[in-house]
Amino acid sequence: MSCNTIAPPTPEQLNDEIRTFLTARRGRTLTSAERGVYERLRAAWLAAERQGRYGTAA
Repeated sequence: MSCNTIAPPTPEQLNDEIRTFLTARRGRTLTSAERGVYERLRAAWLAAERQGRYGTAA
């Protein structure tokens, strides 16, 4: 039996994703849908940072 676990993204990977996302939208206000995407990415980044520093996602 194979174990197909996918490692969660690292804070660095999420930071790169956030930067790429925002760079593509530079110079204008985010739409409400884009703001939702940004907020989800930022929450995932914060959880990954906490996991790395404190060993907990809470």
